[in-house]
Parts: sequence; C-alpha cells; structure tokens
Amino acid sequence: MSQPVRFDVISDVQGDVDDLDVALAAFAEFPQADQLLINGDLTLRGYRWQWDELTARLAATPHPPVLFTIGNHDFYLPLHKWRSSSTAINRFRNYTAMPGLYSAHDVGGVRVLRLGSIDGRERGGHEVVLGDAQLGWLATELAAPRTRGPVLVASHHVLPRTISATGDDPVTQAPNVYQRDYAEADRLLEILGAHPEVLFLSGHTHWSLYRDDWFTRRIVAGGDPAGFAVANTGAVQFGWEANGRGGEQAHDDSQNQGLRIVVTDDQVRIHALDFAARVVIHTVEFAVGSPDIRQLSGLTWADALS
Repeated sequence: MSQPVRFDVISDVQGDVDDLDVALAAFAEFPQADQLLINGDLTLRGYRWQWDELTARLAATPHPPVLFTIGNHDFYLPLHKWRSSSTAINRFRNYTAMPGLYSAHDVGGVRVLRLGSIDGRERGGHEVVLGDAQLGWLATELAAPRTRGPVLVASHHVLPRTISATGDDPVTQAPNVYQRDYAEADRLLEILGAHPEVLFLSGHTHWSLYRDDWFTRRIVAGGDPAGFAVANTGAVQFGWEANGRGGEQAHDDSQNQGLRIVVTDDQVRIHALDFAARVVIHTVEFAVGSPDIRQLSGLTWADALS
C-alpha cells in the first residue's frame, strides 16, 4: 500500500479572512495535506485590496501548496461584470499565479483538473462559460491514463441535479437558482458521465454539509452506469438554505465548513468538516469508479486526525 495523498478543500471565502484563519487552523490539527484547494469565490468583488488582504493572510499562515479556481464573485468588479471579464481574469491569474483558468496538476500521482469560466458577464442567465477549447481539453485529459486514485475535477459552480440545492423539488432544493449555472451543462455532463473515476468538487451554494445530499454519484444517460462522484465543498463564509419556493434564503452566519480528502491507492475517504465546532459531519469511503458508497458514522475529530 502506498502512502496516502491528502487534500484540504474549501471554497467561498468571499474576503472573510478571519473565517479563513479558523479553517486553516482546523486543518493544521490534521497531518499536513499534500495540497490545499480553494475552490472559487476567493474575494467578495475582485477589488485589488481584497486580493491583497487574501494573499497577505495566506502568506502569514502555514498551509500546503495551493490550487485556486475562479468563482463568480471574483468577477464582480464594478462595470466589468457586465462589460468585460478581462480585468477580473487577469487579476485572478496575477494574484494566484495559476497558469490559466483551467489546468492539470499531479499531486502525489493523483490528477487534479481545474475548471473556470472564461466569461463572467452572466449573459443568458448562465454564470459559467467554459468554451470549446476548455471542454475539448477536459475530454482529452480525462481520456489519458491515470496513475492512482480518482481524477479530481474542481469547479466553483454546481452541476444540475447533483448535490444540495441543485435538485428539482422546490420545497427542499433551489431549482430556480442552481440548474442554469453552466451554459454548456449538457456537454460537460456528457464528458464527465463517461468517467466513473471522476470526483467532481463544487462549492458556490453555501448549503450546509450537514445535509444528507452533500455527496452523490451522478449518472448521465449514455454514460458509464456507475456515474461519477460529486461532493459539495462547503463554504467558509456563512450559509444558505431552501426557502420552500424554489429559491433560497440566508441561513447561518457562523457556518464554516470544508473537506479533508484522503486517497490511498484506489480508495477514497472524504471527511465533511465543521471548522468552528471541530466536528466531523459526515465521512464517506468508496473505491475509485465504484457506485458502492460506505457511510462511516460517529467519527470524532480525533478519529479523523489519524
């Protein structure tokens, strides 16, 4: 058995660097991860001072190497949200040192694919435009042989009919909000659906990891019958919930949650964590590509540290 590869995953900091400190301090109690992934909405509106504050706080706090994805809030510069995305994209790249909006990385033999919108103007009611080049790149990357573990695909936005908030029920979900994030949702699902080794990581909703639908496998018609795994990456800054009318409402200002993912050969364990309360909310285990999910109940914070 090879050494485990560990990932710490958070999203939706939205400029709340104090809660970011709480999350990083909680992660620091675990064996150090090989990679920290911050999955979009790094800032509240993409201002330079917000990027300065975030990068200064990260520089002052010990943590693993970081991979970032871009989120819709990182596009919310005045005027630029509606007129041009170039300033927001350039600012994201300059401050994060990411090679682009999308890229492939090897972390201890585990492949990580970052996705990101190339246009933040939200035309046509969609928050994400991936474009032909990015979708073609993703298909090619997923077709390549993998060395070990799942292929982690990180994207800030949620896929329709996957995890919390994205279902059809207007009482318990928010279909009016979260089923149109991707302009090319059908093409993206077709690509992902052929690859049961994928673990798709998405944030954006701020819906609580205490919900039972925080993790699932999404089966796509015509794709692999095992589907692909999908996990909510939680949110560092406050929570939202269903409003009973197909939308959502603010829920919990104190919410601060994320994931610890441990990959050992072709076995995956995911802890959903409450950083403020130091609680392991859920833990799932599965073999890469398998539809069989094992739920581990009653794990304490100390259990998850091992």
